[in-house]
Amino acid sequence: MQTFLNARRPLYRCSVKSFIYVSLLAVVILLLAAKGIRNEGTGSLHPDTPRYLVNGVFFYDLIRDFPLSAPIKYAQQYYARYPALSLGHHPLLLGLAETPTYAVFGISVCSARLTIVFFMLLGGVMWFLLIRAIYDETVAFFSSLLLITTPFIVEFSQAVMSEIPAVALIIVTTYFFYRYCQFGKSKYAYAFSISLVLSVYARQQAVFMIPVFLCYFLIAKGPRKLITKEIIVSCIIIALLLLPVVPMTLKFSQTNVRAVSEKSLSSRFELSNVLYHVKALWHPQLTVPALILSLLGVGLSLYRRDKRATIFLLWIAGNYLQATYAKAQDPRYSIYWLPVFCLFAAATIDLFRYRPLKVLLSTLVIATAMYQFVSTFRVEPTFAEGYEEAARYVIENRKGESVLYGNSVDSGRFIFFVRKHDPQRGLIVLRADKMLADPPASWVVGERGTGRELIYGILRDLGTGYVVIEDKEFGSPTLDLLREELKSERFVLRKRIPIRSNSSKLLDIASTTYRSKLQGLALAIYEYKEYAPPQPGKVLHMDIRLMGDSIVVPLDDLLRNRYRTTPPKQ
Repeated sequence: MQTFLNARRPLYRCSVKSFIYVSLLAVVILLLAAKGIRNEGTGSLHPDTPRYLVNGVFFYDLIRDFPLSAPIKYAQQYYARYPALSLGHHPLLLGLAETPTYAVFGISVCSARLTIVFFMLLGGVMWFLLIRAIYDETVAFFSSLLLITTPFIVEFSQAVMSEIPAVALIIVTTYFFYRYCQFGKSKYAYAFSISLVLSVYARQQAVFMIPVFLCYFLIAKGPRKLITKEIIVSCIIIALLLLPVVPMTLKFSQTNVRAVSEKSLSSRFELSNVLYHVKALWHPQLTVPALILSLLGVGLSLYRRDKRATIFLLWIAGNYLQATYAKAQDPRYSIYWLPVFCLFAAATIDLFRYRPLKVLLSTLVIATAMYQFVSTFRVEPTFAEGYEEAARYVIENRKGESVLYGNSVDSGRFIFFVRKHDPQRGLIVLRADKMLADPPASWVVGERGTGRELIYGILRDLGTGYVVIEDKEFGSPTLDLLREELKSERFVLRKRIPIRSNSSKLLDIASTTYRSKLQGLALAIYEYKEYAPPQPGKVLHMDIRLMGDSIVVPLDDLLRNRYRTTPPKQ
């Protein structure tokens, strides 16, 4: 009779066969996740990507500057200079993890993508080790191969977003959890607690694994085993290290908190919501053959009462319940169960005892993995080129202390590239969508005018030499007025840069609406002919809607700060 914990296959065993399997997995990951990595326009078109890029640069600069005396003030000034920062609203771990690659390879999209490649390698290898311990080397290899070639996973592995780090760290956490359940050593319990904390800091949704681990432990070990020294210490570590997540989320992500908390109970259990993530398995999360094999594996595991599947069935249930209850209707919110479905697809090989069926299923799994690899490898990663060219132009032809950036599609790519090509951090980026699109009186203290008065007040008082704008209708009266004013004799068009983007993706984690906005888009760079040095005593009063608060930053503080120069690495 099978036991919950397979003591015959220790997690630390290494063999030539396992080494070959892991090497093959690493090669496949590098071929897929690192595809097009030298193209600075890649990294996903999802609007969250530039914020993760800028968050990483913030931590890189924070460590170099080490502002112990006033860290809060430092962060506020950084946001005022580069208003694409999203600390707290977006998880912190990815930004911190980008710091070493920025330090070694320089600030670039390539460096940030290397961080994601690292997490992809970590997740793929650790998944192999975990499944090898519970099943065997063959199931471990095939399930890992299916996972790393799944198009939905591959697309996120080419994007600078938090999903792949969170998936990888959930796998690492499960690895140490199972190892503690198997061997009962305290070092595994402490490694589990640290890994769990890191997974939550990678993505708050990782908390769904806590009840999964608790339920499995009670089933496999019994409630009496909960009262041990290492478990009590581990719980204290988890509670203390996760404590900051609660106030941080409530403070800096109030929009998301309200979106979840204000949903009615009846809407959470509407049929469309209950079925949303089930349908997402069919498309876009899994390919059809992988889905059929995984459902067959789930059915066989239940039919045979395979206790090895217990933790993975709990994993599916926990992820589904969390995503459904939160009414998070985006396939990426249930991406965390894909490793499990890939496991069940590969486990069909182990669950059949009739050799011809084993051979047939092995062939089907290999064919599915090959189909997934070819279909993903032949497609170029999504990209949007042109923002870096515009940023490089305003830096190399520097005029003034600030640049006004009018955008409705880009959420921070231009800002990231300004920082990349301005190592002294001298240029201030003023976001027109923040300073003009909202009630104007709340943005610049001392400016109470509207329309043209506000526009020229900003240009005059804040030392603006260039206006860079996405040349399209904004749907905001003041922003559209700015676009019209740029055609007047007070400005000179210096450069017009078409935004080049591909649209041949199998999948796209950015919305279709967002992608369509890029079609035919161009960046126009205008020089302000009446440039004047910034006026002393001006104060930027910036509302941050996501956190429901505002910050006040004296412009003089931004003008006084000059940072050490580091030659940009290409």
